[in-house]
Amino acid sequence: MVNSIAMISGAAAWLKTKLELPEVRGIERDSSELIRIHRDIIHRKGFLRSLYREHYRELARSLVGIPEGPVIEIGSGGGFIKEVLPDVITTDLNSEPHLDRVMSADHLDFPDESVAAILMLNVFHHLPDPRDFLFEVTRVLKTGGRAVLIEPAHTWLWSRLYRLFSAEPYDERATEWGFAPAGRFTGANVPLAWIVFERDRERFEKEFPALRLRYRRLHTGFLYLLSGGIWFRSLVPSWSFPVFLGAERLLTPAMPLLASQTTYVIERTDSGRCS
Repeated sequence: MVNSIAMISGAAAWLKTKLELPEVRGIERDSSELIRIHRDIIHRKGFLRSLYREHYRELARSLVGIPEGPVIEIGSGGGFIKEVLPDVITTDLNSEPHLDRVMSADHLDFPDESVAAILMLNVFHHLPDPRDFLFEVTRVLKTGGRAVLIEPAHTWLWSRLYRLFSAEPYDERATEWGFAPAGRFTGANVPLAWIVFERDRERFEKEFPALRLRYRRLHTGFLYLLSGGIWFRSLVPSWSFPVFLGAERLLTPAMPLLASQTTYVIERTDSGRCS
């Protein structure tokens, strides 16, 4: 058993080295330069760009029925959400020409009860203290406003693949929601959203009574793996995206086992604030 695990880990390490994109090879994982590199990669890799567009459309569908007001994206990085949602206010920790504002998730620079929605794509699991963010969500959202998060799914398949191919920590048994502050990419716990909103849902509802999990949706089985993401080469040509997207939709009943992503929609239910 031990030898088998070692062989699998060794094979995964070899495969990661072979598939790693030249642009990111040797780059320090928490370097601010990575935002620009990742932006170039997303725009160059057609399959990955199509996947990002699907994620942005997923976020857009989750906004139906929200009150009027600003919609902000936290951790916009190298993305292009404005191509799908032109009026979104894009933000990140560092200033970049394509972003609107510099802002952190634990200090949202908006007045109380002024925001219609907050969007995050694979950002929540990088927050050292998710409570700080959730308090800010409660403070700035209008009643009926939503925080929509797309996060890694804790499923049978991807709980294993993330451990093999991702450099980010994966600890579904963590008793605390947060972790010691670290770098932009290396500071993480991949299943953090699952821990907060599913495993510890009763604790979440007790600590944040003004927020409720409106719904969650499991999706994206193999598309991210085929795209290679922002670190690895694509495994399939760009033109094949619609074919594989159609195949994934046929696999919807199997997503509880196969999904790599979960959409969480958190809604502000009243005008009260957390103490």
